[in-house]
Amino acid sequence: MIANHLPRIRHILPMTRVQRERKLDGPGVLTVRVREKVQSTDVIGEVQPQPQHHFLDLASALGVSDAEAARLLRVDLGSDVEAGQVLAGPAGIARRTVRAPANGKVLSLSRGRVLFEAREGARAVHAGVPGEVTASDGASSIIISAVGALVQGAWGNGRRGWGVLRDVGESRSARLEPSELDMILRGAVVLVGVVDNPKSLHQATEIPIRGLVCGSMASELIPTALHMPYPILLTEGFGAIPMNSPTYDLLSTNAGREANVEASLLEPYKPQQPEILVPLPATQDLKSPERIVQLVPGVRVRALRAPHVGAVGSLLHLMPGVESFPSGILARSAMIELEEIGSVAVPLSNLEVIA
Repeated sequence: MIANHLPRIRHILPMTRVQRERKLDGPGVLTVRVREKVQSTDVIGEVQPQPQHHFLDLASALGVSDAEAARLLRVDLGSDVEAGQVLAGPAGIARRTVRAPANGKVLSLSRGRVLFEAREGARAVHAGVPGEVTASDGASSIIISAVGALVQGAWGNGRRGWGVLRDVGESRSARLEPSELDMILRGAVVLVGVVDNPKSLHQATEIPIRGLVCGSMASELIPTALHMPYPILLTEGFGAIPMNSPTYDLLSTNAGREANVEASLLEPYKPQQPEILVPLPATQDLKSPERIVQLVPGVRVRALRAPHVGAVGSLLHLMPGVESFPSGILARSAMIELEEIGSVAVPLSNLEVIA
């Protein structure tokens, strides 16, 4: 039974090939074709947002009767208008007017009120990663094949971005201070160990940066992080946990290169994990990351929970039967040689494989 345990997998790969789907989140049109090469900033499609409808009370705004409001209407029903264009007026000594709140059209007029249809312009959808379009449904979805260094994380704030990777703290446990964020980081993806100051997140918005990759973040900053306009990716989770050494070594080595941050929110039934991809030139045929890895001696693993949360090491052997832990729990376990700690028994459910 123990040998058949399939652990969670965390990909930390210096070079691999990934397939990433890009979908239009509404009615729109794709602008790329299969076998076409794209860059992160390339537009792969445009989405036309659904129109919004509003009632505008002309009579109340102008201070006139319903009949007078109808007479003061300055546009034809059904005609296109631009944001700020006068819809009705002027009226009274103050020369009051009613202007269009957005681009759109006036659909109807009744009892001194108009039904206004507001329409936004088409919204561009970017590739987000450089690569080649390998598949498309021709309507709303494409698959992009990309090559580079891949690191999967533990949490993301639901944003996507790209920029040059900059190592600010030069240490996997360094804290991000507001004073370290200056204009030299404008447009960069910032790499740091720990974030525990809300001022740092707000300061990063002012620069602005294009992304933040850190080991951990104080849990009380979650609401703030979810409202930031740039992607925030945590490799370890919440608290004051240093970034694990394989992740930091790989990312710091690639500082100065472009990095693509997909800080996906973890949702049930969605396989996409938060990740950072550093595009690199392909020098050989590469396979996609492994999805299943057996627990065998020599496999690299990472501890998920206390007392060794975030620690990385190698599996020595699986332990027969179950082990008893100080908490009173009986669990199937493995003996792990953890870096800077030594040999410890860790429950299998508290491990993930680094592959």
